Amino acid sequence: MTIVPPRLRLLTAKEAAELLGVSPACIRQWVARGHLTPTATYQKSGVRLYREDHVLEAERARRAARRSKGAQRST
Repeated sequence: MTIVPPRLRLLTAKEAAELLGVSPACIRQWVARGHLTPTATYQKSGVRLYREDHVLEAERARRAARRSKGAQRST
């Protein structure tokens, strides 16, 4: 069995948004709401970087929460 390491690519909010098909503002909202945490920040520019695997996991969690919320409404 081969163990695949997690994707450790670092993304800006813009890159993360493009990956998921959402706006950069959506990524910033996830951070403000605690769904996603920056992994690193450039000191001079203040640009926040996010691990690709964390971004994908946050998206999965948000989708699952939305599905769960929709199921509760229909019952």
